[in-house]
Amino acid sequence: MKCLLLFAALATPVLWPTSLLPAADQPLPNPAYFIQPTVTPAMGDPGGTFFGRTPEPARVRHYYVAAEPEVWDYLPLGRDEVCGLSLPPAVTNIRDNRKLRYIQYTDATFTTKVPANPTLGIMGPVLRGVVGDYLVVTFLNRTAQPLSMHPHGVKYDKDSEGAYYLPAPGKGAAIAPGARFTYVWLLDESSGPLPGEPSSRGWLYHSHVGGDPETNLGLVGVILVTDPHRARPDGTPADVDREFATLFMIFDESGANGPVVAAPAASPAAAFQSLLLNEARDAATNSTAPAAPPPAKTEAQEHPEQGQRFAINGRIFGNLPGLEMNEGERTRWYLFGLGSEQDFHTPHWHGVRVIEGGVRRTDVVELLPASMKVADLIADNPGSWLLHCHVAEHMTGGMFARFVIFPHDVVGADRSPTHAFLGMLPAR
Repeated sequence: MKCLLLFAALATPVLWPTSLLPAADQPLPNPAYFIQPTVTPAMGDPGGTFFGRTPEPARVRHYYVAAEPEVWDYLPLGRDEVCGLSLPPAVTNIRDNRKLRYIQYTDATFTTKVPANPTLGIMGPVLRGVVGDYLVVTFLNRTAQPLSMHPHGVKYDKDSEGAYYLPAPGKGAAIAPGARFTYVWLLDESSGPLPGEPSSRGWLYHSHVGGDPETNLGLVGVILVTDPHRARPDGTPADVDREFATLFMIFDESGANGPVVAAPAASPAAAFQSLLLNEARDAATNSTAPAAPPPAKTEAQEHPEQGQRFAINGRIFGNLPGLEMNEGERTRWYLFGLGSEQDFHTPHWHGVRVIEGGVRRTDVVELLPASMKVADLIADNPGSWLLHCHVAEHMTGGMFARFVIFPHDVVGADRSPTHAFLGMLPAR
């Protein structure tokens, strides 16, 4: 905690006006958010270039994404319709969770939303292209705290890194409330799959101003990159009929990592001096006063454990919809993991087998935090099947969903590209 407070102080903290403080339905800021933003509304949009140059329009896929507050329900059905488990009171009694999400819009006016794919759950829009494309993302911050968009796997200059850290953060590192910035990311050869790998691969993007608390708020999404030599004209992989993206992550709703509002200091030196004085007072107090007994282990753990949500795409206990396919389809699953040291996940499909990364046949894939893997599944066994994390505690905590393979003689999943492939609404 002392390191976090020192980081906030050294980052030249500022107080937000009352008008910019979170509304009742928004999460409160973390101390690290009290920093000097790199872009403010008064600056306009200083982004849109790649190493000082404007990308060639014919190679650009332009997206418009806003970060917005939303009340999130991990359990919209209110029950477990897959395994029939009894639900913990902590889950059923607290259904309204304050989150922030990436929302896609059709253009720079940010007035018309692009319909979200229900299978993605809490995740933001899928941003996709082929090797050689530029992803140009105009980001608008409609929340009460500085945020960003930091991509994995693509090439960017410092201004489009979207991550705040000292000594010289780029322009896109911390976008102030009400401000906007256009990131430019190149899908170069290293962004795409190797010749022996599947024809497309997935990367994560997420906010990176104050760190992992922002992914816990829901600010995470997916980038898909296809090998142009193995792609259709629209950029989808030619050897695939349907795509899914799943994020296995334990969300924390306990408030254990919640905000501690620190008063801003007049200068970094003053902040450091104040920190040293506080440490000296603590040391003096601890040397004369008897230490308080630590809380019992069960008492200390009870509240954080009640706040854990063992989720696939932000849904629990079988509440993630739309994992549907038709018999015989070649489906590609982009698998992601995020979180803390507890987030070791083992997605397991019942009734089918997958080929992981083009080299290993299995029905269980291992994920660590920030893992990004690809598994191909041939829908050869019609039925209603279970997808779940095979870690016992995660399974009993609700980390499972249903996927359905419709037989040939049944009208099943929509085959149109808009529904069969992710991120297929116009982006140019």
